[in-house]
Amino acid sequence: MVNPDNTQELFLFSELQTGKEYAFDFFFNYYYSGLCVYAEQYLPGLEEEARNLVQDVFLKFWEDRQRIAIQRSVRAYLFTSVRNKCLDFLKKASTRHSVSSWPLSSEPVVDDSETFVESELEAIFMKGLEKLPPRCREVFELSRFEGLRNPEIAQRLNVSEKTVENQITKALRILRVELKDYLPLLLLFQSYFFLK
Repeated sequence: MVNPDNTQELFLFSELQTGKEYAFDFFFNYYYSGLCVYAEQYLPGLEEEARNLVQDVFLKFWEDRQRIAIQRSVRAYLFTSVRNKCLDFLKKASTRHSVSSWPLSSEPVVDDSETFVESELEAIFMKGLEKLPPRCREVFELSRFEGLRNPEIAQRLNVSEKTVENQITKALRILRVELKDYLPLLLLFQSYFFLK
């Protein structure tokens, strides 16, 4: 798994600060689901509240974009913001309700933001793979996952090398369409997606 390049991520953040919506879309599409899972670790059983808090964080992220100073990691900023939002929510909830069963843990079950991001990335990619025709997917996986060269794939499947090349080209074309909403992400994770 290739970690995001902070330089590229910070470039996208600088684009966001100038009002470029594609940069905001990148951060939202890439981090939203992982942040929701993260928030739900603080708010077990309160999925809707967790999603609302994450949306609030993104809204503030957009509205305050020119005032926010991020020098190291956008990911760390977003996950810290969600964590603080959840803790504020729990603090307010505990003063409004004296429910002894309310889950008021200040730490989530898992505090590994990168794990959530990686699992979301993998889920997105696997969903794209499911769109490939069976033979096309088989050839693509032999090439990208098992590291076989085209002649080796051709020999294993008893097809011509030209057929292998065509199937890989077809797979890449389909995946680029299926993952079009994540194109900025592909720039950061080309080697993970094998879309080059």
